[in-house]
Amino acid sequence: MNLPKQSQNKEENAEQSGKAQKTEPLKKNAPKVAKVKKPDAPKKAVKKEESGPNVWERFRQYLREVSYELKKVVWPSRKETVGSTSVVVVIVLISALFLGIVDLILSRLVRLIIE
Repeated sequence: MNLPKQSQNKEENAEQSGKAQKTEPLKKNAPKVAKVKKPDAPKKAVKKEESGPNVWERFRQYLREVSYELKKVVWPSRKETVGSTSVVVVIVLISALFLGIVDLILSRLVRLIIE
């Protein structure tokens, strides 16, 4: 055959990979050697003295992380805070007025029906 070298290399690679694929199942079917399990060593009891300083160190680490995260927060300006608060107060007042009127109307209807 007069094939270019690239195609011959591809054929050789395919043959080699085919051979490798044929030998792999043999490895999978080989008998497995049973492993001997070692008995578990008894666990040591944790002393309370060791956990005391560790708790304080973890708490200090937590506080450090909290302060680091708070430095990344973008706080609203005073103007933005006042604007947002005023919007919330206005919506609460409108909702309270609406619910008060609906309650008044329904209570009058219930009195008319009962009496």
